[in-house]
Amino acid sequence: MHPVARQATQDNQLLFLPGVFNETLSLLFDAHHYFQSRGTEDQAVIAPELRMHYSNEMTRVTMRLTSVMAWLMVRRAVYAGRIDEEKASDSYRLDGADVCLNHLPELLEAMPYYLRHLSERSHAIYQRVHRLDSMAYGEGEDQQSRMN
Repeated sequence: MHPVARQATQDNQLLFLPGVFNETLSLLFDAHHYFQSRGTEDQAVIAPELRMHYSNEMTRVTMRLTSVMAWLMVRRAVYAGRIDEEKASDSYRLDGADVCLNHLPELLEAMPYYLRHLSERSHAIYQRVHRLDSMAYGEGEDQQSRMN
């Protein structure tokens, strides 16, 4: 395990990330609004054989964003000294990589535009935080490349 710095230095720049937090929260609100206001309507107009894929992608977007948000909240708690770094590394790692890193651009092409948009953005955020999680807890490039 590589400890995460409480202050940025030349060697270690990983702190609580307010920009990523705000981006994730904003996208979470966008996704919620879309799923509540347009989701059912968009799902009704796609081909019946794609409806299950649409629902799966809605779930994947939600899982990516909530997993990232949970990870960021743990980072904030570690930074504030409320959670020990070792406990965070043992119990509060970013989860769901097998589902969240799964990205099928060819299938998304058949989906409504805004779902594609949410999927692309949530995937990009999840990938960034997945790399940070790997950096913070000392996993090598080998494992990272297998997950991407």
